[in-house]
Amino acid sequence: MGDVVIIGAGIIGLLSARELLRRRRSVTVLDAGHDRPPASWAAGGILSALFPWRHPASITALERGAASAYRELAEELVSAGQPDPEVEDTGMLVLDTDERQGALDWAAREGITLEYLADVSAVEPSLQGRDGLWLPDVATVRSSRLLQGLYRMLSARRGCSLRRAKVAALEPVEGGWRVHAPGGPFDARQVVVAAGIWSRELLAPLGVELPMMPVQGEMLFWSPGPPVPAALLLSKQGYVVPRRDGGMLAGSTLREEVPDQMPTREAGLALQQMACELWPPLAGAMPQAQWAGVRPGNRRECPFIGEVARYPGLFLATGHYRSGLACAPGTAGLLGALLCGEQPPVDPRPYDPDAG
Repeated sequence: MGDVVIIGAGIIGLLSARELLRRRRSVTVLDAGHDRPPASWAAGGILSALFPWRHPASITALERGAASAYRELAEELVSAGQPDPEVEDTGMLVLDTDERQGALDWAAREGITLEYLADVSAVEPSLQGRDGLWLPDVATVRSSRLLQGLYRMLSARRGCSLRRAKVAALEPVEGGWRVHAPGGPFDARQVVVAAGIWSRELLAPLGVELPMMPVQGEMLFWSPGPPVPAALLLSKQGYVVPRRDGGMLAGSTLREEVPDQMPTREAGLALQQMACELWPPLAGAMPQAQWAGVRPGNRRECPFIGEVARYPGLFLATGHYRSGLACAPGTAGLLGALLCGEQPPVDPRPYDPDAG
C-alpha cells in the first residue's frame, strides 16, 4: 500500500504532489485527461483574486506569497530543463470601480500595497484621465506552460507516479483507501480528491455532498502585434492580461451549470468587445484563439481543504472557483502539513470540509 494517491492533475494536485515529495512521501497522481479537464489549464494566469477585497480573509491567506512561490517554482522548472513559465510582475490596474474605500480598508487590514490613482497615466499613459486602483504586487504566469513543465518535472521524480486514469469509485479499506480506476486499483493510506468540479461526483456515492457547480469560462488570445498595456487591466466587464512576448489574453465569461469546454461565437464576440473597450489598441485586431474551461464553482465562501471527519484518510482540495491558480501554493502547503500531521501554516478551520 502506497502513501498517497492524488486524484486530479491540475495545479493544486501537482503542487500538492510536490509538497509531499519534499516530505519523502510516495505519491501517485491520477490524471483523467480530457475526460475531466483541470480548470487551471484554461486559466488566464492571474496570481490574485479578481477584486480581492470582495473575498474573505481565508482566501487572502491562501493567496499570500503566491507570486514568490511561483517565481521559486519557475527557477526549479528552468533548472530541470523545462520552458520558463514567465512569472511577470505586471501589477493589476482596476478601472471603473466604485469600491475605493472598501478596497483601501481591506488593503490596510491585510497589509497589502494598494493605491488609489486619480489619474492612472502614471502606470499606463494610454489611459490618461481615468482613475483606478493600483495593486503593484500582483503577478501573472503562463498557466499552460507552468502545468506542462510541472507535470514533466514530477514525472521524472523518484517516488512520484503520474498515471492517465479516470477514477470510477473510492472505497475505504483496512489501513487506507482503494481507488478504482483503469490500470488499478490503487491502494494508499491517504487519498486526496483534487479533481475540481469532478470531485463532486466522485464523493457523492460516499454521502459527501459539496455545494459546488460547474461554471464555464471562455478566453481569447491575441498574438503579438497590437501595443500591450503596461499592466494587467481589470474592470467590471473583464480583464486584459499582457504577456512577455507581446501577446494578450482577455477573459472571461461566467456560465453557471455549463460543464463543457465548447466555446461559443456569442461569448467570443462579447469578450472581443469588452477587451477593445478596456484596451482600445485592440480595436481592429482579430484574436487568434478562443477556448473554454470549467471552474469548480462553490456556493461556500472558501474552498474545501482538509480531512473528511467521518472518513479518516480522505482529504479534499477543491472548490477554489476562480482563485485556484492564485491559491494553489497556499493550498498545497496547508494540505501537505495536514496530511503529515504538521503544524498548519494557516488556520485550517475556514477550509474544513465539514464546516458549514
